[in-house]
Amino acid sequence: MRLQLSAIMLAFAAIGSAHAQDMTFERPYWLDRSVIEAVGRAQVVVPADEASFSVTFREVAHESREAMLAASDRARLAAAAIRSRGGDAVRIASSADIQAIYDEYRNREGERVSSERADQIANYAVSVTLQVRVSDVSRAANVRAAAMAVGPEETSDLEYTLNETAPSRLRVYRAAVQDAAARARAAAEGSGTTLGRLLVLQEGQGPCLGRWQSGVSRDRQQVQSTPSPMTAPGDDEEIVVTGSSIRRLRLTAEDIARMQLPSDVPPLELSAQVCAVYAAGQ
Repeated sequence: MRLQLSAIMLAFAAIGSAHAQDMTFERPYWLDRSVIEAVGRAQVVVPADEASFSVTFREVAHESREAMLAASDRARLAAAAIRSRGGDAVRIASSADIQAIYDEYRNREGERVSSERADQIANYAVSVTLQVRVSDVSRAANVRAAAMAVGPEETSDLEYTLNETAPSRLRVYRAAVQDAAARARAAAEGSGTTLGRLLVLQEGQGPCLGRWQSGVSRDRQQVQSTPSPMTAPGDDEEIVVTGSSIRRLRLTAEDIARMQLPSDVPPLELSAQVCAVYAAGQ
């Protein structure tokens, strides 16, 4: 009996020891000292240094190859026009989409029904999209006018952005750090304590002692493609490409000029936020 009780007590002791180990945790540094937390913020208005837009050309034909060639011809004409107005300041990326259009018939209830079988394909619809980035924003409106002069089925608005490596981003971050230091000094003076050394400085949204959210977004992608071997004509020259049916697609300077729309470069609001933790009373 004593042996059984001893075994049971040892088992409970082992469980209690394991539970105590699971419950132990390292104490956060700020529980053992007085600290001052300050969130620094800064905001500046800066000019954009990059613009982007897209155009899409669609063609429908009985054969997929015919539709692809027709859409590609118009896209090549647009690319040539874009490079004639943007030069080395433009980067073009292209994508293509092919969709089959099936024959439709009415059933007994009068509803339209299509059968997605290979022998029921009536036509093919091809879309070629050009994604354009312009590093010289002063040329952006003229570059977009050149693309629109070809007559795309879809076009996006000009979107102005700021490069991730722009000096303005570092300037606004430095201003946020200085703001955090000034707020910490004000907090120390207002609370009648002294401001000690800096313990933590982190970019992002606070509070520092709580749960952190992500800082500056880095989701932009640099899209680059190899320029086509076409020659870039001047602003007053006619732009010509050879089509798929030995036809020649032409675009004049007057066509592009008629597509010129007012487009002032908007200023961008750039903000930064940091969280700083200082020792207090030391």
